[in-house]
Amino acid sequence: MATLALIVDGVVVQHFELNTPKTLIGRAADNQVRIDDLAVSSHHARVERIPNNYLEGIYDYFLQDLNSTNGTLVNGSKVERVQLQPNDEIRIGWNTFKLMDDTRPGMEQTAYILPGGD
Repeated sequence: MATLALIVDGVVVQHFELNTPKTLIGRAADNQVRIDDLAVSSHHARVERIPNNYLEGIYDYFLQDLNSTNGTLVNGSKVERVQLQPNDEIRIGWNTFKLMDDTRPGMEQTAYILPGGD
């Protein structure tokens, strides 16, 4: 299962499961990831979980800034909408998150078997 890990001083202090099609991030009480930080908009960003077109049981995650006042950064770059990869660093206000996804197969686990080989 994929989670957003809240990082403080290099240590994971909290995990937020990304187990619904849309996860809202912001200061308001109706967000699934609520951040008590004045630099964060009421509804700052959204993570969308979309089934992968090619791998059954695997999801792709997209982060979208919801026209926030201070913007959303992924790996140091301001984004409007971006597909997240495992270990991407997300900065919202003064808060740092990391996408953790233990279900995503790594490249080292992928193999191609060619027909007719000796």
